[in-house]
Amino acid sequence: MTLTASDITYGFEALWPDRGPRVYFDPASLNAAKLLSGLPAERVESAPEADLLWIRKNPGAWYDKLGSFQAINHIPLERCMIRKGDLAQNLHRYGASQPQATFSHLDFLPTTYCLYDPEERAAFVEQLPEVDHPENLWILKPSNLSKGLGMKILWDLASLRKALSKSGPITFKFEGRTVDYVIQRYVKNALLLDGKKSNIRIYWLIASLDPLLVLMYTEGTVRFTLQPYKLDDFDNPLIHFTNAFQQKKHPGYRPDAVPKWNLSRLQEYLLKETLAPGNFFEDVLKPRLRQILAYVVRANIESLKQTPSSGLFFGLYGADFILDDQLTPWLTEIQKGPGLSFNDPLQQRLKPPMLGGAVSIVLEILALKRKGQPLTALSSTHGYEWVNRDPAT
Repeated sequence: MTLTASDITYGFEALWPDRGPRVYFDPASLNAAKLLSGLPAERVESAPEADLLWIRKNPGAWYDKLGSFQAINHIPLERCMIRKGDLAQNLHRYGASQPQATFSHLDFLPTTYCLYDPEERAAFVEQLPEVDHPENLWILKPSNLSKGLGMKILWDLASLRKALSKSGPITFKFEGRTVDYVIQRYVKNALLLDGKKSNIRIYWLIASLDPLLVLMYTEGTVRFTLQPYKLDDFDNPLIHFTNAFQQKKHPGYRPDAVPKWNLSRLQEYLLKETLAPGNFFEDVLKPRLRQILAYVVRANIESLKQTPSSGLFFGLYGADFILDDQLTPWLTEIQKGPGLSFNDPLQQRLKPPMLGGAVSIVLEILALKRKGQPLTALSSTHGYEWVNRDPAT
């Protein structure tokens, strides 16, 4: 069931008996400020006065200025997860360090090579077949761009093979900029919803790094394309890329008819089409998504914990998954932010409680920290579920 803004019970007010919490938004955080307009906290215009800083532009300028009981909505080295190449390499390294594990990145990350890394570039070329064919399908992705920008689906790899086989550094250009690229195995057997490609956006929160507190929001969005899926129409982003930035290019796009569902509707569809039982989400999919997020955090924890000594660093993220026709989730991207626009009815229902719940958790953690109490002693998870609750970290 999707929570709405009217369902929010923030619950942290009693932990601030002397005064209410204070929140600062930088001028670029217009959507966050609007989504949190109902938050029972004082909005201040000076960051040094605030308990919680919500920063969209240049958060690094604030990292060394935080007081012991101030929080900021970024983790300094969160790019280790956000950049597609960094995420893939960290997952590869962590997986190699756990060779006997029964669950690894191979179970949720499509095969990925970082083309800016000489060893991975050579490994990609080495495994290519002698003759290209459409069954050997890949997707070329800029490591640090989103919205489907610069992505391309490839099977005829002759030109790429020739470029990658050259000695010395290889550079790629996108709109005049030099960009690092990864190449990833294309998920050909994606689950189709009424004949259209889809993906799932999950919202999740790293609320604290010490102790490590990670939570996943119980609701998410399902985005799908406006055009029916046709695998061999490789140059059509309206068929292959589900994000709104690409779908807005469709001549029939209407903001009041955005192709999105919530997870509850997806569960109803799977049940109706006899693709999954009624308990699939709660008993199978959500536990697997939490398992994947926990693995991602463990693989990146050494970088994530490199923060200044003062302040609380937290991050609210999106995670995008493609379900294949066996209902296996494949992680395609971690997004910071995690995209706080709310210009369609589904987002208007989902995002205020999602964001409000995340901020409520952080404000309660700040209050517990002020009182010297265990940060794991949260009174509520505000619509989130635990991914990691490690008092020893």
